[in-house]
Amino acid sequence: MKYWGEYKTRLAETILGQQEAIQNLSYYRNQLFYFIVLYTLAFSPLAIVPGIIASYLTGFVNLLILNILTFVVLLLLAFFSPIKLRTRKLIFISTLFIIAWTLLYNLQLEGPGLIYLFSVTIVSCLILSGKIAYRLIFVNSVLLTILGLNIEFQWLKLTITEGQSTTTWFGIVVNLIFLSIIIVACFEVIFRKLEKIIVQQRRLNAIVNQDNQKILDAQNVLMEKNEELNQFAHTIAHDLKEPLRSMQAFAHLTISKYRTALPEKGQEFLTYIQTSSERMAALLDSLLDYAQIGKGKEKSVFSVRKLVEELEKDLSQLIRENDATIKYNGLPQIMGYEIEFKLLLQNLLANAIKFKKNNEDIEVKIKANEKDDSWEFLVTDNGIGIEERHQEKIFTIFHRLHRDKFPGTGLGLANCKKIVEIHGGKIWVESLANQGSTFYFTISKDLENMSKNG
Repeated sequence: MKYWGEYKTRLAETILGQQEAIQNLSYYRNQLFYFIVLYTLAFSPLAIVPGIIASYLTGFVNLLILNILTFVVLLLLAFFSPIKLRTRKLIFISTLFIIAWTLLYNLQLEGPGLIYLFSVTIVSCLILSGKIAYRLIFVNSVLLTILGLNIEFQWLKLTITEGQSTTTWFGIVVNLIFLSIIIVACFEVIFRKLEKIIVQQRRLNAIVNQDNQKILDAQNVLMEKNEELNQFAHTIAHDLKEPLRSMQAFAHLTISKYRTALPEKGQEFLTYIQTSSERMAALLDSLLDYAQIGKGKEKSVFSVRKLVEELEKDLSQLIRENDATIKYNGLPQIMGYEIEFKLLLQNLLANAIKFKKNNEDIEVKIKANEKDDSWEFLVTDNGIGIEERHQEKIFTIFHRLHRDKFPGTGLGLANCKKIVEIHGGKIWVESLANQGSTFYFTISKDLENMSKNG
């Protein structure tokens, strides 16, 4: 197989050279010619060597010479680089034409000469064009007609016409020419259809390429706008923190210094200002965190089980206060962005504990399922659940349910969605009101290639 592969490669380089992508029918004609030479040369010893021996034993010296020359021509066509491709085809057709007439001359009507003439016409149509094939049919028709007339009138003493019947000769020749014309005509119809398909395919490819380029351009613009938006959010959030700190400080200072001088209503108003500024500061911190997700991220292989164990310690006070239980088993090692992934689990666990039913201990289960191209994680709780009409909205930024009952900024699940997306996955929830929730998210196994393409 090694030598066969090297042989094929050498012939392709010699005959086809650096052929371009499919542009028209010539590509397929060239490929067909390459394969004809490839297999003809490879299997020629099976025909040429016995032909040489038979020619020598029967005394047909001209057939002996023709067999040797044919093999030499095949070698030149296969391995002699300077010959142009069209010239190779013409040499090949000419060689077949000479072989056909030599066989016809030496072996007469009973030999394979007429079959070779027929094959020359078909091969010409396949590797060159229908026009050349029709010209060959015309030349063969004229020559065969002259031979037929010579059989009848014996103008020349030719071996090929001795002992032949004019009726038989013209009967065979007419059928041969008729079949040649029909087959060439059929091939031409097929080739025209194929050429039309190739042209249409090229046009479609051009349209698709243009559309793909437009999509890529739009994606690049969108990425730039997203980056600008993130930068804007980061700048605004950072710049607003300073006046907020001043508001908090002055509100606290006023309350503490002038508590006795201020009426109760004034103290209440200042307390509202202080509480609202603290809530806005928390919101800005969350917005900064959201803008920073995915920046400067580093891939690594880490244990999800170990992350959950660390989160149990980090959230220990919240877990104790709510009598929560976290159950997990068989959590895998994955490749991803460890810090972001930990934040993802932290948000989901904190939400599961926070949104608990009154007077009922919360139980959270974490599970992982391995898929062909991703890991699927499930975080299930027995909390208050989520109504179906809210299940898609909860992942949008600043969207909050139960504003009056549960504290929060509305960025936790938006953070989760963004983290899952940089891991090449998706996140969704299945839930019924008062029957708990199951959050699903996937993490791509092909993060290495994603980062290269991204």
